[in-house]
Amino acid sequence: MERTSANDFRSNLKEWMESARTEPIKITRKSGESFVLLNADEFEKLQIELANLRGISQGLSDVIQGRTRPATDKSTDSAIERAKEKVLGKRKKLAVG
Repeated sequence: MERTSANDFRSNLKEWMESARTEPIKITRKSGESFVLLNADEFEKLQIELANLRGISQGLSDVIQGRTRPATDKSTDSAIERAKEKVLGKRKKLAVG
């Protein structure tokens, strides 16, 4: 990840935006506060991956806690449909925002 100061970022905005096409840019203020400039497509991929990992984590937690029941064809089909709706709904929201 490339790094720059807020002042340098402001002075060379176009160049930093071009660089952010291929890798994230960490921008740090004098106060130490930092921000990351990231390509929007990459950000969207990360959001989807994070949602997937949260789902996996929740599923593993459910198994550990015994919150499971045997799968049936009907329950599997229902789960797949809910997952599709959730993912497609998030993609539509991300595209609008």
